[in-house]
Amino acid sequence: MKKILLMTVFTAMAVCFATSCKKSDLAEENRSKLTSDFFSTAAGIDNGLNASYQFLRSLYGPEEGLEAFTNIGADEMRLANGNRTTHVSIYDTQFDSNNEFSSGIWAACYRSINTCNGLIIFGQTVTGLTDDARKEKIAEAKFLRAFNYFVLVRLFGGVTITEYTTTPTNSATRASLADCYNLVISDLKAAVADLNPTIPQPGRASIGAAKHLLALVYLTRGWSAAAQTTDFQSAYDTATDLINNAGTYNAGLLPDFADVFRDNNENNKEVLFNVQYSTDLTYGGANNAWNHLYVNTYDAILGQRDLLNGRSYAWFRATNWVYNTAFADKTNDSRYYKTFQSVWKASKAISGTYTITVGGTAYTLPYSANVGDTALRYPGMNMSIDEIKKHKYVIYTPENYNDNRIFPTMTKYLDPLNRTTPNENSHRPVIVFRLAETYLVAAEAAFKLGQAGNAATMINAIRSRAAYAGHSDQMQVTAADINLDFLLAERTREMMSENVRWFDLVRTGTLINRVRTYDDYQAKLNIQDFDILRPIPLSQINSVISGPAYPQNPGWR
Repeated sequence: MKKILLMTVFTAMAVCFATSCKKSDLAEENRSKLTSDFFSTAAGIDNGLNASYQFLRSLYGPEEGLEAFTNIGADEMRLANGNRTTHVSIYDTQFDSNNEFSSGIWAACYRSINTCNGLIIFGQTVTGLTDDARKEKIAEAKFLRAFNYFVLVRLFGGVTITEYTTTPTNSATRASLADCYNLVISDLKAAVADLNPTIPQPGRASIGAAKHLLALVYLTRGWSAAAQTTDFQSAYDTATDLINNAGTYNAGLLPDFADVFRDNNENNKEVLFNVQYSTDLTYGGANNAWNHLYVNTYDAILGQRDLLNGRSYAWFRATNWVYNTAFADKTNDSRYYKTFQSVWKASKAISGTYTITVGGTAYTLPYSANVGDTALRYPGMNMSIDEIKKHKYVIYTPENYNDNRIFPTMTKYLDPLNRTTPNENSHRPVIVFRLAETYLVAAEAAFKLGQAGNAATMINAIRSRAAYAGHSDQMQVTAADINLDFLLAERTREMMSENVRWFDLVRTGTLINRVRTYDDYQAKLNIQDFDILRPIPLSQINSVISGPAYPQNPGWR
């Protein structure tokens, strides 16, 4: 195996992932290089793991993280206002191998992988730990290594499988897709064997997280060119084992879909794995800007921003397919109004006029509201002009979602409780895996096995939770309802903007067609067949100056 251009240089994360910790133990420690001797100590393995968890913040949090590569440029979300993600989200010619998004994700994953390689090798001889504790920490490193390789494989295809190194090298080769998947699955099987059954501390890996990821890996490989004949059965068996034994892992679906994303509830029992953020400087004091990206320009009506409603970047909005088709049933299914904001209250007295289109005719109407009154409403359905005129507040119906200002805010990342000013970034943990997706993985695997009845059973479990009181029967589906389009729409209803959509569409071979069909901006005009992979970073290609040139993905320059 060839080494890649990497350095083990990082700042250890200021979160204690030890079995027990006190605030006095949590001072941040900078280490310019973690050596093999240091990795072989209890403190070294803890610091190495902390650093590997910290690298996940490079994927889940910055504007150039996975949200740009997964939420935007699919069929769910589209560009509203131009921003750093513009070229990525619309697939224009300025998105190439020199783009910062590919290089940032590539570098973060490989830094974490290199650290995990060191932990796995030198952790075997760690001193000062029991055998069980040592095995668990190595299992965490294997989980994190598998996690990062799985991100890389889905974005870039077969990538370099590396060894631990403390010095840069100038040669590297790409492994086959099959070899990459074999490594990921081997690591996850080992992680399942040795991890803690329940989450030992928020943000740390557990058996539940590893089983969920393993099921998703089997499912993804099953659709791929590296598929094994047993993959879909393995995905189904692994997912249903987690579901059927969820109590063993202190996991379960929450009764209310809205509570999954309730501020300060990100460590609930449905969450199998997340990336930690905090306002407490003792724990790193990290933040991310995702709370701003999906917020509409409500302040144009309210006259000011406020903590509850957030900072109006208005970068991204859902497609009309999402508003009108995926979430067409707003009578029985509660998830639309628990995913998109529909009401804004006045934070000061306001009055004025606004223009709305109803049935193709434009009307200019007055509005007014006192503090605490409803000032703005997005009802999620069209209304007659007579109905609209009955209200003093501003109403925007779906036929008015036609520009970069007027669209409902997507609420999953809003952070009204942990900030002191409307412009402050979020300190909320980012949810990565949750048990509801495990049901969806099982359903998709069952569908691929020709077991539509089992797929319906899994889907109905999450649809029952999503139903309004008294509407559960109306939410049930049968085997006859199960097809790929339905499964993808159900994933949108349940997992809108949870950093999985591009992966979902690439996995199922539907990305190109669905973007061309459902995008309502520029992505549908620009997307090409080769966009099922992202470009290998130019920085990586240029660093390989010894041996064969590093191969670029087809179609990219």
